[in-house]
Amino acid sequence: MDEETPAPPIPHDLHSEYEERPFRHCTRCGETLADDQGGFQISKAYKQGECVMEYALCDHCRVNMMEEFSQESKKRLAEYQDANVDLHRGLHHCSVCGISRGDDGVDDFVITGICEGVNLLHSIMVCGKCGDGIQELISVKTRDTWRRFVDDNFPGPPGDGEYPELEETPLQVPVIDLKVSN
Repeated sequence: MDEETPAPPIPHDLHSEYEERPFRHCTRCGETLADDQGGFQISKAYKQGECVMEYALCDHCRVNMMEEFSQESKKRLAEYQDANVDLHRGLHHCSVCGISRGDDGVDDFVITGICEGVNLLHSIMVCGKCGDGIQELISVKTRDTWRRFVDDNFPGPPGDGEYPELEETPLQVPVIDLKVSN
């Protein structure tokens, strides 16, 4: 984007589904996004057309998480992006294969926007098929970093053994006197 053209506002597609408004805080550190001088990233993942995960990361947290990725993963992802990704397709066409997210069978996809203040600086969409291919490029260390991020920031239902044990107690049935007295 050139210096003379103002950046567009963050589109509704990148607003929080859960809060039904623009993201206000970093998912990882809780800092206010509008105040962050480095900008922030918003990502939303869709499965069968439904948003199943969404988050916003301030630039500080995004950079720190990327530093935890393995060098191998960073190298592979950079090479893949250089060779396969068109960064100008926006939120509605896969940045790898070009398929429209409105096309039949495109129920799984991820959208990501790089924002600053209330403005969208850059955005991409990756369809599920291309996303699966990209996942094959990342190392075990990088997968573990991502799992920790998800576990720390998106608590789900308790796993096995996390529910308290239920104790069986005998059912106490009250005795009812059915004799009719005269």
